[in-house]
Amino acid sequence: MIDRKAHAWGAAIVAAGGLLGGTAAVWLGRPGALWRPLVVGLIGDIATGLLVLRWGLEVYGRRGGLASAALFAFTPCVLAALAAPPLLAPAGGATVLGTFAQLAAVYAAMRCLLDPSVQWALLAGVAMAVVPVGAFLHGAAAAPMAGLAVLSLALVACRSLTAARCEARGRVAQAAAVSLGLAWAVALGIALLAAVASHLPSAEEFTGADTLAPSLLRVAASDPSAAPGVEAPVARAAWPAALPLAALLLAAARPWRRQRRYTDLGWIAALLCLGVFLWLLWGEPGGVFMTPIAALLAGACWDASRPRWARHAATLVVALQAVAALLLWPRYPGGVRGDAWLPNPDVAWVAPAEAP
Repeated sequence: MIDRKAHAWGAAIVAAGGLLGGTAAVWLGRPGALWRPLVVGLIGDIATGLLVLRWGLEVYGRRGGLASAALFAFTPCVLAALAAPPLLAPAGGATVLGTFAQLAAVYAAMRCLLDPSVQWALLAGVAMAVVPVGAFLHGAAAAPMAGLAVLSLALVACRSLTAARCEARGRVAQAAAVSLGLAWAVALGIALLAAVASHLPSAEEFTGADTLAPSLLRVAASDPSAAPGVEAPVARAAWPAALPLAALLLAAARPWRRQRRYTDLGWIAALLCLGVFLWLLWGEPGGVFMTPIAALLAGACWDASRPRWARHAATLVVALQAVAALLLWPRYPGGVRGDAWLPNPDVAWVAPAEAP
């Protein structure tokens, strides 16, 4: 039975987070050519929040699902991706969209391993093919796919180790491997079709200093001298500000239940193979990618078996994060990397002397 009230409250919470990020972006001032990336970012943010809500409700019920959605919606690094500096707007929008694709791929893959089916394998393959979008703008298009490959092996191991007593582990491992193999075949097929149909230059061509076209502008948000005459509205924050600290704190304090062992192990594997992998690769945390999984892990803090004071303390942490999101508006720390390149032919830098 669908809990309509929980879904309505969760949708309102996710919409409130998107409203904070969207209004912050408008307040900071986006050029007219960059409204489309803002819309893309808002769609990705709301879709990710709704998926976090759905998955949290499936695993924890009303309290845990709503808390997970709130933790995601009001995390500063997620809001920072939406309210990225105007010249970094495409990076922000695509990063949030890539976060949704990443979470959708993990969700479909884990569901496919629990109940192998062609439908879930196809959904997982489509989501995997879209995952590199966010990291492509950061010059590391292959990194998420490498993380997904490692995660796929980890999920097969998790499903095999947590098989029920009535299940043969060998057959479970075989079914899991075949399902994810089909998903990867779909993702590879989509990638090959996109490569054949596309005539866009590669990321290396954009990031190379010798081939940088006049229509492309590389901006370092922490170093205004990288773009003379352009003042960066959001400075790069220290790495703790780019992490979902509240969600990670609650995830560390959560209870662990045997009946959730597959889901818990899968989420931990996703956090390590996706978020931490990008952190090691970039040298700074990919907090936007880590936030949905961390929020889902934290949802266990609202288990009915926990003491009332523990649940109230967890609720207080979420409330404090929401208050912090309101106080930090519109300049949120963290989010999109400051050295993200901007492949937008509609935006050109005009020197101060040439400005009208």
